[in-house]
Amino acid sequence: MQNVETTFSPETDDLLQISRAVISHDRATIGARSPQPLACLAREDGRLIGGAAGRIEVGRLYVEYLWVDVGHRGKGLGARLLQDIEEAAKRTGCTEFQIESLSDSAASMYRRAGYQTRAQIDNYIPGLTLQIHLKYLT
Repeated sequence: MQNVETTFSPETDDLLQISRAVISHDRATIGARSPQPLACLAREDGRLIGGAAGRIEVGRLYVEYLWVDVGHRGKGLGARLLQDIEEAAKRTGCTEFQIESLSDSAASMYRRAGYQTRAQIDNYIPGLTLQIHLKYLT
């Protein structure tokens, strides 16, 4: 007998099982293998001050996170992290890069780095616009 429950406090393992099953199904549909994680980290005196993290999948780098500590912003570190993670992905054969943003200032940086805004969802989170940016190697 099936039992369906709705909860505002789901178990972490249940959430992981659901997300893994959806992602596994989608990857199987296109014949994709498991993604390759990739990160570029910036440290100062052993302390993490910035990083770019993502995954390589089907010839595309998906940059999931790009972060610079507030005290180090505006000095080009974010652009360098993005460039370095792209270079590492190129060496594996990637020809496309994707990154998303909720910030107009981040979107401006991505456009300066050669990304094109390919999709936009206004009010994705109330007051914020989701932008999806892609960059293709020619």
